[in-house]
Amino acid sequence: NADKMKVYGDEVLQQSTLTELEKVRVHSCNISLVGGSMIHGQDALDMSISVLKRLGCKFPQNKLLQARIALSSLATTKLPTEKDIANLPIMNDPARKACMKIMINGATYSHHCNNVFAFIMLTTRAVQWTMKYGVGVYSAPAFAIFGMIKKLTSYIKGAKLADRGFQLLDICADGKNAENRVTYLSWFMVYPFSKPIHSTLKHLLRGYKVGMEVGDLESAMWNVSMYICNSIVAGKALKPLAVDCVAYIEQMRMLKQDYILHQSLPFAQGVLNMLGDAEDPLKLSGSAMVEDDYLAMIESSDARVMSFLHLQIFKNIMCNFFGDFEQGAKLALEREDEYEKKNGSPLTLLDTLHQGISLYAMARRTKEKKYIKAAKKIRKKVEIWLKKGNINVTHYVPFLEAEEAALEGNVDEATRLYPWAISLASSAGVLHNAAFASERFAEYLLHDLKDNDRAGEYFQDSIKYYTDWGSTYKADLLKQNYSHLWDKKIPIGINVNPDIVIKAPDDNAIQDISDPSSAAQTTEASGGRVLITAIAASTSKKHTVNTNFNTLDFGEDYEPGRGGNNEDFASVDITAITTPCAKSRAGSMHDLTADYVRSNMAEVISIGSKTNEVTRCSDSQTSAVKSALSRDLLLEEYRTELGRGDMKSVAFQISLRCYQNWPSYRPLVDVQSELEASISALVKLNMKNHERSLQAYLVVVRRLRNLASTDETNHGFEELLKAVEPNSSVFHTVRMMQLELFVLFKDWKGAMLCLTEAPDTRKE
Repeated sequence: NADKMKVYGDEVLQQSTLTELEKVRVHSCNISLVGGSMIHGQDALDMSISVLKRLGCKFPQNKLLQARIALSSLATTKLPTEKDIANLPIMNDPARKACMKIMINGATYSHHCNNVFAFIMLTTRAVQWTMKYGVGVYSAPAFAIFGMIKKLTSYIKGAKLADRGFQLLDICADGKNAENRVTYLSWFMVYPFSKPIHSTLKHLLRGYKVGMEVGDLESAMWNVSMYICNSIVAGKALKPLAVDCVAYIEQMRMLKQDYILHQSLPFAQGVLNMLGDAEDPLKLSGSAMVEDDYLAMIESSDARVMSFLHLQIFKNIMCNFFGDFEQGAKLALEREDEYEKKNGSPLTLLDTLHQGISLYAMARRTKEKKYIKAAKKIRKKVEIWLKKGNINVTHYVPFLEAEEAALEGNVDEATRLYPWAISLASSAGVLHNAAFASERFAEYLLHDLKDNDRAGEYFQDSIKYYTDWGSTYKADLLKQNYSHLWDKKIPIGINVNPDIVIKAPDDNAIQDISDPSSAAQTTEASGGRVLITAIAASTSKKHTVNTNFNTLDFGEDYEPGRGGNNEDFASVDITAITTPCAKSRAGSMHDLTADYVRSNMAEVISIGSKTNEVTRCSDSQTSAVKSALSRDLLLEEYRTELGRGDMKSVAFQISLRCYQNWPSYRPLVDVQSELEASISALVKLNMKNHERSLQAYLVVVRRLRNLASTDETNHGFEELLKAVEPNSSVFHTVRMMQLELFVLFKDWKGAMLCLTEAPDTRKE
């Protein structure tokens, strides 16, 4: 109906009695009609600037003038304080509100057509108008987009601007209509560069749910596409992630979101390749897509540029995982940093790592300068990311440095750096990178150092990591190729380095997942088929990750980025399904999921919606638990206590859960997440003793994860001891954790001093 729409629209625009403001809705429709096809992004941008001029908001269309204004605006637009934002009035002028909408949409078009100066010019003007004229619906997206820009020079400033965006959502009465957009802009394009990548997943799922609620299907699908992408970067368990891919890819197809679908298909097939879905693991051809057909399809797609880049990225990753480093290096040299320049999403991180490993592998094999130069360039880039505060590349640096040491023949450095990289990746919960680093080190030990025994040990570690990640297909390939290096059965309790312990598997256990908000939990292999079993999220007992690091200047806000501690989490609740997926089958995802339950619409579950009892609790107390804990069985456990206002019982149960989980083998990143979420709840419940006890546990975890120095750790314990009563139960808890840390780091002098100063701690 586009032609009819244009006829009626032109009829309106030709009426001389109407003002430009009265015609603006028609202009917006015309712009959207052109901009809907992203290959015409520049045309939509030019139309946007022209309409803004008619409304009295002037911008130059000359690129040199745009550059001048953009650079000037970038220098003069400052980060406002939270107080500045809180004191802003509401924007009531309809003309300015219309201009704000066109500016933000115009910024989107400029981003898609790589017009950097127009992107900056429009975004900074929208931010300036917010500070000058007040808050409107498009103020929050303006700050989120400005955070994307500032992220290029400072990850922390970019994150703070995104924080201001969420603060603006709470001020604006219609904020929910923009929340899904702000969510994917912030939690995909800004926060992953200063926060743990795992912490982004639940927020992107919330953005998906809010988008579905308000009818913004495009933003909802963007959120879920980015959720899949970030899950891959974070190393989320493959089998439940495969279910997510099946569910959400099918939903994109149903909702006719082809632009997003085409970009997301390589994500899905990359996951399925690691599960053994493709006949040739180096080709992205299987249940989700067939590579040759996909290339033909995207040739006429609006998303062809980004889709092709995604295809190349995942082919490069497959080349690395399955040993074709020559082809991987070729793809890396062809692509270089093109994806980073066009998108700058978290996938850039994983792409850069795999480019670097491909290039170092070929540099070691051929000694050619083109590989050596490109590999070292990538290593230096990653080091800069780490210096700027990107904690997600902490293990990338020693991994790439180990490859360089191996290239230069520095055996001592290589044998020191590889285990360090493995340890950091493992402690961060990024199992696919721990597996890959273990495999690379094993190959170095085997082929370069001829140390068969140690090579066998690290191959076994790699097999365990790949298995835990969910790629038994890759693990089996390693067993086939290298099992002659060790006994037939992998022994239990291998301890190649202090951070790796292999436990006896429980054959009857269902594989748990890191994110209870995903669409499913397990995938079970059955003969030549894969059974994908989706389980309602309410049955999960594990918390999502939401880790804050005060070193990044977020103060005491344990959940920055969503209105601070006022965050309200959502929970995915879908019907259990079973979808057969033929292994190594070429065909469309639509055929694959013909019998899939199509009622996969997430619901935001409110505490007060289930029982009248809960509403008796004060709003602030209810919010405390809602904001800090994942929506799983925990909330069900606390409903009775919340209903009768028994906050002490809630605090006790929250603390007890953390105490019981302490002596477990869970990844430290998960333990830290649960501790911080629980502390956040206890702070709001004003349960200081419980809070300080868990703070002691948190001090230990931060030290073990190398997020705090020895001095910072000691200072943390000292402050806690000052705040509690001597010889109280909390005092002894703090001392016990201090003692445990002394023992773990073999500080026997400190341990004896601790026992001397507090002898009763041993009794406790």
